[in-house]
Amino acid sequence: MKKAIRVVHLIQGLEIGGLEIMVVNLLERLGQGRYQPAICCFDSLGDLAEPLPEQGIDVHLLKRRPGVDIRYIFKLASFLRQMETQILHLHNPTAFFYGTLAGKLARVPCIVYTEHGRDFSSSWKVKFTNGILSRLVNKVVAVAEFGRRYLVADEGIAEQKTITIHNGIDAERFGAEYDANALRSELGLEKRQLVIGIVARLDPIKNHKALIKAMKKVADRLPEAVLLVVGDGPLRRELESLSTALGLEARVRFLGARSDVPELMNLLDLFVLCSHSEGLSLTLIEASAAARPIVATDVGGNSEVVENKVNGLLVPADDPEALATAILALLQDKERLSVMGKAGRQKFEREFTLEGMVQAYEKLYADCYSG
Repeated sequence: MKKAIRVVHLIQGLEIGGLEIMVVNLLERLGQGRYQPAICCFDSLGDLAEPLPEQGIDVHLLKRRPGVDIRYIFKLASFLRQMETQILHLHNPTAFFYGTLAGKLARVPCIVYTEHGRDFSSSWKVKFTNGILSRLVNKVVAVAEFGRRYLVADEGIAEQKTITIHNGIDAERFGAEYDANALRSELGLEKRQLVIGIVARLDPIKNHKALIKAMKKVADRLPEAVLLVVGDGPLRRELESLSTALGLEARVRFLGARSDVPELMNLLDLFVLCSHSEGLSLTLIEASAAARPIVATDVGGNSEVVENKVNGLLVPADDPEALATAILALLQDKERLSVMGKAGRQKFEREFTLEGMVQAYEKLYADCYSG
């Protein structure tokens, strides 16, 4: 029997987040028997790590020291040799730096790097370093086409080394029917209320302030509208204070982190994402999978998920007035909401399924390793 190919993923940790969930989903579904997957974390483990060994996925914590830890390169190289690593998959810039150098020292045959999205405003030092590192890996993956174009144009990565593989999510989980009435009752929502939702950590880059300011205008025009803010983070108190100052206590509900996002998506009339910057947002993909119409800022890879006037509306970043206008335009046209929601689900099925993502990475692994 042919021995399984050892694939090691290098990642910061396995706390719950979009990047981390994508890695776990990928490894859980890699071709059975063909690959032997493992994850190496360099800062911490996290909640996602616990069940993985039962699924045949080895999880290791190989900690680095704070700052630039040159010795970590040799420590990681030794680990990769011990693991008999044949494919090394790196995620985001820190893993790119340590993993590429360690992988070359360990003579790993195939090294793949995925750029999951960041604020694309790197210093010249980072651009210079990334340009050199990219020459040492076999393939550079971007999760959005805008990111791939940036890496080629601004960081000097050879175009033939780059590829775009969109993140994918479980179609069944977000396409299922849920009891919306029961959830409305649990949240104290009346049947007639229009429900807007955002799912994002409460962090400055997500710009919840713009949405709360927009809600003032929305609530003045549509008193039955309510905003559900799903997620937690350092800005919660500040955002709650802003909501109170604008007299929106009854119109903005802070739900914190939730494990029932698919059910909540099913409850929404409209999904909103108002970030300053994005890579390829998993929550936009989730909203599309749930057939929810979307209003999103035209940043990063958002336009690759939201086709303006097809499955949602795109607005400029940090413009509460434009955000409010777009939200009102859709909430006041129920037929348009329905048409856009269906168009979003169709786009999801074409471009963003988990099966499609896994197949793309399996093909990449096969091409890289055989080459």
